[in-house]
Amino acid sequence: MKRLLFIYNPMAGKGMIRSYLSDILEEFSGNGYELVVHPTMGPKDATRIVQECGDTFDIIVACGGDGTLDEAVTGLQTGHLDLPLGYIPAGSTNDYASSLGIPVQMRRAARSVMRGSVFPCDIGKMNDSYFVYVAAFGAFVNVSYDTPQDMKNMLGHMAYIVRGMQSLATIKSYHMHFESQERSGTGDFMLGMITNSNSVGGFKGITGRDVTLNDGVFEVTLIEMPSVPPVELPAVLTALVSRGENKHIITFKTSRIEIWFDEEVSWTRDGEFGGNHKYLVIENLPKALPIIVPDETMQDEEMTAQRESELSEAMRH
Repeated sequence: MKRLLFIYNPMAGKGMIRSYLSDILEEFSGNGYELVVHPTMGPKDATRIVQECGDTFDIIVACGGDGTLDEAVTGLQTGHLDLPLGYIPAGSTNDYASSLGIPVQMRRAARSVMRGSVFPCDIGKMNDSYFVYVAAFGAFVNVSYDTPQDMKNMLGHMAYIVRGMQSLATIKSYHMHFESQERSGTGDFMLGMITNSNSVGGFKGITGRDVTLNDGVFEVTLIEMPSVPPVELPAVLTALVSRGENKHIITFKTSRIEIWFDEEVSWTRDGEFGGNHKYLVIENLPKALPIIVPDETMQDEEMTAQRESELSEAMRH
């Protein structure tokens, strides 16, 4: 009998998983798996359990927010394990699941793990740490994750602009030099994102056009601090969310980038705290994550269900 390790964060999504745990386990056991269930006990616990006993299983499934997924992937990488990973999203944004077409409804997501296929996806390495889809710093990183979901549903990209303008008083720039094979530069930047996703913080489209999750390159977005922020920032934010042209926004694709700061700067990694860094090497690890994604039929069904849900939510407001 094949063995499945199910790791879940009981606190993710305001504890919503507790209501669906039985449904999820029924999907797995109904497909002939011997189950071992592990609720995480705290930060980095998912990494620890994957490292310690992952090699005794045929498949690992993680359930939680993007941070839980990040921990499971880190465990696979540091444990040198080549196992298929299933993901059941239970967070507030679920950017990565959205990019891969993984259902947001938990039982459907569990079913897609059983019925899906392995997709070799790129991931990132940031110095000695790993990230699944985004490493970022700067003024508007927290805006993406702190904006209420109902505000996103009602206003879409405009919600990002509104919340960004509300944070004007706390905006800070960082003197930075960056180098890559494609582009290098020096300046004062208020935001930087190295991404492999169609959305960040629940906002779709701000990572760029023609995003492919297994092409061996990241999408890089850097925003220079305008000389008169209160006057120029609305246009900068509008260009960011619409992927329009703006002289303060630098975008390019690369497989490796080095970054130097004049001071230690706080980073976000997959929506969680990623440490303070003065120097970073960020590189793409091509097709390093064998993640299970739904078949095309399930993806079509999920897209239809998601559109209906968004329409219903908009009508309520």
